[in-house]
Amino acid sequence: FVTSPDGFEFNGSTKYVIVTDSKGREDTKYDWKNFNISHHKDHYAVAYKANGGKAKELTFAVSDQLLRWKKVVKEDSITESGALVPNLQYKHRYVLYFGEKDIRVAYSSQLESWKTVTKPVLQSRPGFFDEGDIEIAKVFIQAEQILVIYYAKDKDGDKTHYHVGAAYFDCRNPEKMLWRTDKPLWEQTKHQHTDPLKPLGVALMQEQLILYWTLNDARMYAVSCPLPGKSLRDKDVQILLKKPHQNPIIKPRTSHVWESRAVFNSAALYEDGKVHFLYRALGESDLSVIGYATSRDGINIDERSEEPIYLPREPFETPGGKAFKSFADHFASGGGYGGIEDPRVTKIDDMVYMTYVAFDGYSEPRAALTSIPLEDFLKKNWGKWKTPKLISPPGMVNKSAVIFPEKINGKYVVIHRVYPNILIDVLDDLNFDDKFLTGHHFIPPRKGHWDSKKIGAGAPPMLTKDGWLLIYQSVGHQDPSRYKIGAMVLDKDDPSKVLYRTNNPIVSPDMPYDNDGFKAGVVYPCGAVIKDDNLFVYYGGADTIVAAATENIDTFLDKMKNHKEPKLKRVKGPVFAGV
Repeated sequence: FVTSPDGFEFNGSTKYVIVTDSKGREDTKYDWKNFNISHHKDHYAVAYKANGGKAKELTFAVSDQLLRWKKVVKEDSITESGALVPNLQYKHRYVLYFGEKDIRVAYSSQLESWKTVTKPVLQSRPGFFDEGDIEIAKVFIQAEQILVIYYAKDKDGDKTHYHVGAAYFDCRNPEKMLWRTDKPLWEQTKHQHTDPLKPLGVALMQEQLILYWTLNDARMYAVSCPLPGKSLRDKDVQILLKKPHQNPIIKPRTSHVWESRAVFNSAALYEDGKVHFLYRALGESDLSVIGYATSRDGINIDERSEEPIYLPREPFETPGGKAFKSFADHFASGGGYGGIEDPRVTKIDDMVYMTYVAFDGYSEPRAALTSIPLEDFLKKNWGKWKTPKLISPPGMVNKSAVIFPEKINGKYVVIHRVYPNILIDVLDDLNFDDKFLTGHHFIPPRKGHWDSKKIGAGAPPMLTKDGWLLIYQSVGHQDPSRYKIGAMVLDKDDPSKVLYRTNNPIVSPDMPYDNDGFKAGVVYPCGAVIKDDNLFVYYGGADTIVAAATENIDTFLDKMKNHKEPKLKRVKGPVFAGV
């Protein structure tokens, strides 16, 4: 037993540790591994395994002053390394995170009998640094949350290459993960990989994590890194938008046949002191049409249309290639899958432009454009919509088209999506008489990130003090069945240049209304506004309802700008030999 004031220099005197069984007999062997010590109000507890031999079970011991330890039990049901949560009694029980391939949770009232949870709370993630086996390292309490540190193991023949990851869990529900790093806190460099490196333990001192290792079972090695809560979580997780208790803000109305099944993916325009919503609606005929609503505070709906304000009117957007003047005409024809999908709205000068996905039920969905004078829009003269045009070429799926709300360097700028990239076009006009979008620039998904599979624009970009704020949607390879929402800031004069981009989603499908519907696990943004210094993002939840998420715009941007990835540095001390 030896102590250090800073975790690196161990110059104090060494004391021997004694371990006894329940009858006071001293342990004959002190050959342990994977030991984890935690403090619990009036005592310490350690979980460890024997190094070698037939014994594989996890052993627990307690002490009141760290020198004399009394064994409590060998837990036969747990044979992998474990770490107790310090100073936490969840429902009057100790909490243990354990595992060497994945990580699970167990509970015990007296450290003697453990109830394990079958489902892992942390597993490997394909495409990430932790795609191999993961092993528990250490557990701390930080900011009233559980910080779990783990080793990610990359096997290379008989060698193991280590990375260190972190995740936060809810103290009120230790099985609920709140956040997980997408990048390692630390990883071995190539020259370190030539010598066998084994983890020894993790300490927390002065807002720093200190990682201890052994090299060749002889030398000790220590490195430090900032707490994830300081460098990652505060700048990443807390960038999460807040979901108001009023959600969902727009729901289907069974009394209206045109929107009885689903209302979702709403465009938004802040004008004349109101947020104007143009939302996709599905009713008994399965035809996608556009409904309308308004809100003065951005959350509570003040007004909502009794009829659709925009219907499919061209063969390229109408099932069967027919055109109807009213919803009643379409309904009488027997309906059909297709119509006007996923609208986005932009005001440029005195004109309101609406882009959307046009689908006739069988051809590839394509981007389309219509417009209406602002004056008619505000007066609800919905008959003034101009004849729509297809703006993307035939033969390919092209979605998520949005228009910047002002010219940049004298040019119109349009963003759209062809799998898997965001494409950017710079145009002289928005006529589209004899041309289609082609994609002059592109922004790709990011390998190894949450947005690794495909990305698409959500709402039209909004000009801020730091550049164009683009809300976007994405699906990652590591979670391919769920849509999530992120944000990026584009250069004010060159929107093909990404200045900042969130390393974690800002909205995830984590509420019941994000999952209870036609497509569980989907949050899909089509509208966003900045109102009274607050950012409002509007999204479709589970392809069934419209929900909102908010944050102060300056706070949101500052967290994006100030985000920095942690860098681990090696620290040498007189006792710990550096390499």
